Amino acid sequence: MSEETLRAKEALRHIPGHVSLREGDEYRERASIGLADALSGMPGVYVQRPSGQEAARISMRGSGISSTSIRGIRLLRDGLPLGRLDDMNEAIAADTMTAQRIEVYRGAASLAYGISALGGAINLISPTARNDGTPTARFELGSDGFRRAQLKGGKVWEQGLDAYVSLTHYENDTFRQNAAERSSRLYANLGYQFSATSRGRFHLTEERYTGGLPGTITLDQLQRDPSAANANNRRANASIHTSPRWHVAYQHELDLGDQRLSAGIFHTGTKFDSPTPAARALYDAVDYGFSLRHEIPNFGAAGNRFVWGVNGARGNGDNRLLPAPPPFTMPGTTGAVKDRRSTVALFAENTYQFADRWALVTGAQWRRDQRRTENQTPALLTQYPNGSASRTYESFDPKLGLIWDLDEARRTQLYANLSRSHETPASLTFFTKLPPAQPTTLDAQRATTFEVGMRGGDQKMGWDVALYRSRVSRELLVVANAISPVLPPININSSSDTEHSGLELGLHGNQALPSLQGSLDWNLAYTWNHFRFDGHTTYGDNKLPGIPDHVLQAGFTYRHVDGFYIGPRMELGSNWYADQANTLKAPGYGVLHLQAGYLTKTGYRFFVDARNLGDKHYASTADILVNASAASTSTAVFRPGQVRAVFAGVEKRW
Repeated sequence: MSEETLRAKEALRHIPGHVSLREGDEYRERASIGLADALSGMPGVYVQRPSGQEAARISMRGSGISSTSIRGIRLLRDGLPLGRLDDMNEAIAADTMTAQRIEVYRGAASLAYGISALGGAINLISPTARNDGTPTARFELGSDGFRRAQLKGGKVWEQGLDAYVSLTHYENDTFRQNAAERSSRLYANLGYQFSATSRGRFHLTEERYTGGLPGTITLDQLQRDPSAANANNRRANASIHTSPRWHVAYQHELDLGDQRLSAGIFHTGTKFDSPTPAARALYDAVDYGFSLRHEIPNFGAAGNRFVWGVNGARGNGDNRLLPAPPPFTMPGTTGAVKDRRSTVALFAENTYQFADRWALVTGAQWRRDQRRTENQTPALLTQYPNGSASRTYESFDPKLGLIWDLDEARRTQLYANLSRSHETPASLTFFTKLPPAQPTTLDAQRATTFEVGMRGGDQKMGWDVALYRSRVSRELLVVANAISPVLPPININSSSDTEHSGLELGLHGNQALPSLQGSLDWNLAYTWNHFRFDGHTTYGDNKLPGIPDHVLQAGFTYRHVDGFYIGPRMELGSNWYADQANTLKAPGYGVLHLQAGYLTKTGYRFFVDARNLGDKHYASTADILVNASAASTSTAVFRPGQVRAVFAGVEKRW
């Protein structure tokens, strides 16, 4: 583990909440297809890769539980927003092949970056030529047309200049019809040391992606033939093509004695063309903004750490809707959706070491979001009702936390926090319509969360466990369109409070095996999810659909001193509901994987990664329904998980 990573892990111990760090080398020792594989095995992170594609479904603590994208979790790169500022993001924007490490902040822990969200934040830390500049080539092949090649490396000059660049090309036909993917990515950064106390870094990302949209199928279809695509999606050749997506950012750090001032600016743009059975969408969105963060380690008194900052951003989308491709073409379906968004957030956090082993953490965020839209759309597209709307959302979200260093020898800490969170609806969906009601603007989702946890251990055995309970008001939910299954889903506020409770347990360790000339790495992650309505007028105390109550992941890897490694991984999930009425249930699942590899002393790595050895057919995600037992409702809402597949690769570092 690098010195930089060790410092980062130590910094996370100053946060009274559940946080995790994963090094890139850890998940890249096998096939890693996107953010889902990179985060696999983390407690409290529910992550799936539907249809074998790179795009992932991610939820933490029930955030965006019924959304088909990532919502309620801020995607960051080096602390700056990676996608849209209203968190309407897709996992393909997070290129884990160009991450030195990934930091995961659950719930209130994300206030460290000025974020107050139920789920938290995922922060990709970029490599540089100074910490990962070794020239590297990587080539991978696998089932169903999987192919990927990456070339990366960097150089450091004596004058304080350094540069890093990565080129990646990815192709995957996947096991489903109408689901093939192609992407090319360029990532580069350029750093300059202006002086011993001043340094800056420029980041550039350009991505071109083409992917089919296989859609959803019934549970019976999934269990019989998970390769099938939704018939409507197949006839429409539903897909998405970006041309391109870009992200540029500049960050500057200034040391002021023992203080550090960090400033950053970013600009993100996405253009895509997406024909679907409902309409052909031409999407064009831009987001840009800034971030300022000031760390004062001895504020007012020795050992009192104070951090404050401000984040601000604006964004807009000028999107056109054209008639759907044949045979779905209907007259009068041309339209436009223009949306505008802005946000400003002030945050502060103070850590007061009031005794040798005790620290009190207080903080708060004030945030103001604006949403505006002008729609010219056909009556059928109730997700984007015709007309214009605007709304301003404000919130003040405090946080109180406590850390107790219980055992310094085993680095055991107890922590607790009480916090408020706030989630503003996305600018594309805050103005919506649930027939037969009139169009309306959605309220912000608010939650109060209490969390208590413990972390610690040593190399032989470490642990990280958290127990939390959130009371959520006006939760943002997504349900399938009742008019037609080909139409976009509808965003709604829950008419009752909801409860999100859970247990996140992680155990890991390394056991020496002298008689076998090696060691055994092991990891166990268990998550208990308890998400329910609370006294809903229609659904009472029903479970919120979309995520299993119980998820268990475990992995064991034997490592020989000469560089050979092999071991199984398994994933178990309990059954879960796909509708709010709790009438349609996806069965539980259990899948077994096996990985093996060899790391030579000359810099070569060879690996094989076999997935779902038993070829289990299971539902990974679903488009959530209101009541699946209603006669007019289609139950073709499920997306299958990865079927049996084998991937292999070789990597060379010079």
